[in-house]
Amino acid sequence: MIVIAVAVLVSLIAFAAGVLTASRLGRLVLLAGLALLPLVVTGAGVAVGVRESSQTQFCLGCHEMEPYGQSLFVDNATSLAAVHYQKRLISRDSTCYACHTDYALFGDAKAKFNGLKHVWVHYFGTIPERPKLYQPYPNYNCLHCHGDARSFLEASAHQDIRAELQSGARSCLTCHDLAHDLEGVKARNFWLPEPRP
Repeated sequence: MIVIAVAVLVSLIAFAAGVLTASRLGRLVLLAGLALLPLVVTGAGVAVGVRESSQTQFCLGCHEMEPYGQSLFVDNATSLAAVHYQKRLISRDSTCYACHTDYALFGDAKAKFNGLKHVWVHYFGTIPERPKLYQPYPNYNCLHCHGDARSFLEASAHQDIRAELQSGARSCLTCHDLAHDLEGVKARNFWLPEPRP
Protein backbone atom coordinates (compact mmCIF):
# COMPACT_ATOMS: atom_id res chain seq x y z
CA MET A 1 0.00 0.00 0.00
CA ILE A 2 2.79 2.40 0.92
CA VAL A 3 4.74 1.48 -2.21
CA ILE A 4 1.68 2.22 -4.34
CA ALA A 5 1.15 5.59 -2.66
CA VAL A 6 4.81 6.55 -3.21
CA ALA A 7 4.65 5.37 -6.84
CA VAL A 8 1.53 7.48 -7.46
CA LEU A 9 3.17 10.50 -5.82
CA VAL A 10 6.35 10.11 -7.90
CA SER A 11 4.26 9.65 -11.08
CA LEU A 12 2.26 12.79 -10.35
CA ILE A 13 5.43 14.79 -9.74
CA ALA A 14 7.05 13.44 -12.93
CA PHE A 15 3.91 14.07 -15.00
CA ALA A 16 3.36 17.56 -13.61
CA ALA A 17 7.04 18.54 -13.64
CA GLY A 18 6.83 20.04 -17.14
CA VAL A 19 3.78 22.12 -16.24
CA LEU A 20 5.07 23.06 -12.79
CA THR A 21 8.49 24.25 -13.93
CA ALA A 22 6.90 26.87 -16.21
CA SER A 23 6.06 29.20 -13.30
CA ARG A 24 7.67 30.28 -10.07
CA LEU A 25 4.75 28.98 -8.00
CA GLY A 26 4.92 25.68 -9.88
CA ARG A 27 8.62 25.30 -9.10
CA LEU A 28 7.90 25.96 -5.39
CA VAL A 29 5.16 23.32 -5.42
CA LEU A 30 7.53 20.87 -7.12
CA LEU A 31 10.26 21.64 -4.56
CA ALA A 32 7.80 21.15 -1.70
CA GLY A 33 6.68 17.84 -3.23
CA LEU A 34 10.26 16.65 -3.57
CA ALA A 35 10.94 17.67 0.04
CA LEU A 36 7.84 15.84 1.28
CA LEU A 37 8.57 12.61 -0.56
CA PRO A 38 11.49 11.54 1.70
CA LEU A 39 9.46 12.49 4.77
CA VAL A 40 6.51 10.39 3.63
CA VAL A 41 8.75 7.42 2.81
CA THR A 42 10.61 7.72 6.12
CA GLY A 43 7.39 8.05 8.11
CA ALA A 44 5.90 5.03 6.37
CA GLY A 45 9.05 3.03 7.02
CA VAL A 46 9.03 3.94 10.70
CA ALA A 47 5.34 3.03 10.98
CA VAL A 48 5.97 -0.38 9.42
CA GLY A 49 9.03 -0.92 11.64
CA VAL A 50 7.11 -0.04 14.80
CA ARG A 51 4.29 -2.41 13.85
CA GLU A 52 6.63 -5.26 12.90
CA SER A 53 8.78 -4.87 16.02
CA SER A 54 5.67 -5.51 18.14
CA GLN A 55 5.33 -9.02 16.70
CA THR A 56 6.39 -12.16 18.54
CA GLN A 57 8.34 -13.40 15.50
CA PHE A 58 10.44 -10.23 15.51
CA CYS A 59 11.31 -10.56 19.20
CA LEU A 60 12.28 -14.19 18.83
CA GLY A 61 14.31 -13.58 15.67
CA CYS A 62 17.56 -13.29 17.63
CA HIS A 63 19.20 -16.57 18.64
CA GLU A 64 19.60 -15.46 22.27
CA MET A 65 15.81 -15.14 22.55
CA GLU A 66 15.03 -18.62 21.18
CA PRO A 67 14.82 -20.27 24.64
CA TYR A 68 12.33 -17.60 25.72
CA GLY A 69 10.20 -18.36 22.69
CA GLN A 70 10.41 -22.08 23.41
CA SER A 71 9.40 -21.38 27.03
CA LEU A 72 5.95 -20.45 25.70
CA PHE A 73 5.45 -24.17 25.03
CA VAL A 74 6.79 -25.62 28.28
CA ASP A 75 4.32 -27.91 30.04
CA ASN A 76 4.39 -26.06 33.36
CA ALA A 77 1.29 -24.49 34.90
CA THR A 78 3.40 -22.13 37.04
CA SER A 79 5.33 -20.56 34.16
CA LEU A 80 3.73 -17.20 33.43
CA ALA A 81 4.77 -17.08 29.78
CA ALA A 82 3.58 -20.63 29.09
CA VAL A 83 0.23 -20.21 30.84
CA HIS A 84 -0.56 -16.90 29.16
CA TYR A 85 0.44 -18.17 25.73
CA GLN A 86 -1.07 -21.65 25.88
CA LYS A 87 -4.38 -20.48 27.34
CA ARG A 88 -4.51 -17.64 24.80
CA LEU A 89 -4.77 -15.02 27.52
CA ILE A 90 -2.77 -12.75 25.23
CA SER A 91 -2.49 -12.45 21.48
CA ARG A 92 -0.01 -14.95 20.10
CA ASP A 93 1.08 -12.48 17.44
CA SER A 94 2.24 -9.97 20.05
CA THR A 95 3.01 -12.14 23.06
CA CYS A 96 6.33 -10.56 24.03
CA TYR A 97 5.11 -7.03 23.44
CA ALA A 98 1.90 -7.58 25.41
CA CYS A 99 3.76 -8.50 28.59
CA HIS A 100 6.89 -6.38 28.21
CA THR A 101 5.25 -3.05 27.36
CA ASP A 102 4.40 -0.69 30.17
CA TYR A 103 0.74 0.27 30.07
CA ALA A 104 1.39 3.91 30.84
CA LEU A 105 1.35 7.11 28.80
CA PHE A 106 4.71 6.55 27.08
CA GLY A 107 4.82 2.76 27.52
CA ASP A 108 4.97 2.01 23.80
CA ALA A 109 7.82 4.46 23.24
CA LYS A 110 9.69 3.12 26.27
CA ALA A 111 9.29 -0.45 25.00
CA LYS A 112 10.61 0.55 21.58
CA PHE A 113 13.65 2.30 23.08
CA ASN A 114 14.36 -0.72 25.27
CA GLY A 115 14.03 -2.89 22.16
CA LEU A 116 16.56 -0.70 20.39
CA LYS A 117 18.95 -1.27 23.32
CA HIS A 118 18.51 -5.02 22.82
CA VAL A 119 19.20 -4.70 19.10
CA TRP A 120 22.30 -2.60 19.84
CA VAL A 121 23.64 -5.21 22.27
CA HIS A 122 22.82 -7.98 19.78
CA TYR A 123 24.94 -6.39 17.05
CA PHE A 124 27.55 -4.35 18.91
CA GLY A 125 27.69 -5.43 22.54
CA THR A 126 28.32 -8.47 24.65
CA ILE A 127 25.23 -10.61 24.87
CA PRO A 128 24.66 -11.62 28.51
CA GLU A 129 24.18 -15.27 29.41
CA ARG A 130 20.68 -14.45 30.66
CA PRO A 131 19.10 -11.19 29.52
CA LYS A 132 17.64 -9.05 32.29
CA LEU A 133 14.95 -6.42 32.33
CA TYR A 134 16.14 -2.81 32.41
CA GLN A 135 14.03 -2.12 35.49
CA PRO A 136 11.93 -4.25 37.86
CA TYR A 137 8.79 -5.64 36.27
CA PRO A 138 5.93 -3.29 37.22
CA ASN A 139 2.72 -4.68 38.72
CA TYR A 140 0.57 -2.47 36.54
CA ASN A 141 1.64 -4.58 33.54
CA CYS A 142 -0.05 -7.54 35.25
CA LEU A 143 -2.95 -5.55 36.69
CA HIS A 144 -3.70 -3.98 33.32
CA CYS A 145 -5.35 -7.28 32.41
CA HIS A 146 -5.82 -9.01 35.76
CA GLY A 147 -6.74 -6.11 38.06
CA ASP A 148 -10.47 -6.44 37.50
CA ALA A 149 -10.52 -10.11 36.54
CA ARG A 150 -12.73 -12.32 38.65
CA SER A 151 -9.97 -14.90 39.13
CA PHE A 152 -7.69 -12.18 40.56
CA LEU A 153 -10.33 -10.50 42.73
CA GLU A 154 -11.65 -13.76 44.19
CA ALA A 155 -8.28 -15.45 44.79
CA SER A 156 -7.90 -15.85 48.54
CA ALA A 157 -4.14 -15.20 48.32
CA HIS A 158 -4.86 -11.73 46.89
CA GLN A 159 -7.50 -10.69 49.42
CA ASP A 160 -5.24 -9.28 52.15
CA ILE A 161 -2.55 -7.88 49.85
CA ARG A 162 -4.60 -6.39 47.01
CA ALA A 163 -3.85 -2.79 48.06
CA GLU A 164 -0.10 -3.57 48.23
CA LEU A 165 -0.22 -5.14 44.77
CA GLN A 166 -2.13 -2.21 43.29
CA SER A 167 0.25 0.34 44.82
CA GLY A 168 3.34 -1.63 43.79
CA ALA A 169 4.50 -2.02 47.41
CA ARG A 170 4.54 -5.78 46.82
CA SER A 171 5.52 -7.30 43.49
CA CYS A 172 3.28 -9.81 41.75
CA LEU A 173 6.54 -11.68 41.09
CA THR A 174 6.96 -12.31 44.83
CA CYS A 175 4.61 -15.25 44.41
CA HIS A 176 4.45 -15.68 40.63
CA ASP A 177 8.21 -15.81 40.27
CA LEU A 178 8.66 -18.09 37.25
CA ALA A 179 8.25 -15.95 34.15
CA HIS A 180 10.02 -18.21 31.65
CA ASP A 181 10.75 -21.86 32.51
CA LEU A 182 14.17 -22.19 30.91
CA GLU A 183 14.88 -25.39 32.83
CA GLY A 184 11.79 -26.90 31.19
CA VAL A 185 13.17 -25.79 27.83
CA LYS A 186 16.49 -27.53 28.55
CA ALA A 187 14.61 -30.68 29.61
CA ARG A 188 12.48 -30.39 26.45
CA ASN A 189 9.33 -30.67 28.57
CA PHE A 190 6.93 -29.28 25.94
CA TRP A 191 3.20 -29.66 25.54
CA LEU A 192 3.68 -29.73 21.76
CA PRO A 193 6.36 -31.73 19.92
CA GLU A 194 7.81 -28.78 17.93
CA PRO A 195 7.60 -25.43 19.73
CA ARG A 196 7.36 -22.62 17.16
CA PRO A 197 5.59 -19.38 18.10
